[in-house]
Amino acid sequence: MTRRLPLRHSKASRAALGALTLATAATTLSGCMYLSPDQTTKSYIASDGTTAKVGDVQLQNVLIVTSDKGQPGTLSGLAVNNAESQVKLTIATPGAAKREITIPGSTAVRLDGKPNGADPATVSPAVSISSVASQPGLAQQVVFSTPNAGATQVQVPILLNQPPYGSADPSHPTFTPPETTGAEEPPA
Repeated sequence: MTRRLPLRHSKASRAALGALTLATAATTLSGCMYLSPDQTTKSYIASDGTTAKVGDVQLQNVLIVTSDKGQPGTLSGLAVNNAESQVKLTIATPGAAKREITIPGSTAVRLDGKPNGADPATVSPAVSISSVASQPGLAQQVVFSTPNAGATQVQVPILLNQPPYGSADPSHPTFTPPETTGAEEPPA
């Protein structure tokens, strides 16, 4: 039978082994960044609204502002005409008549009826919805179309009528707590 002798390491070999272990751990742990993609290379919608493209018209940050389901609402967002000639954009939503907006060439028009900069050509009538089909927090289908591109259906998010998109004026409905049943909670 062969007898094993215990290994004895010198202080120098232990220090070298520790340095090698540390270097291996540092290299392995820092290599994680090579396996993770840069977040700046991923495309995402950095707003509350949604985006869509209808021919030469780019829709940006499109959303509906309302106080509640079944209440009137306003379409908000920006329609950018990337063509050099004017484009007629037709907007159709459930609960509203079709609305047509003329967008001058190489210009952006706000859908809420407010001016986009100092150019009076960028003011269009507000797109109103007489009765919003869903409650805030959900989405509603809106159809955008141009003569050349045809129709594009877009799921548009619905936001509560409060800043920065809404007004939150005094007529804005507030939360009403449910009626109590008279039963009290037991003490903790």
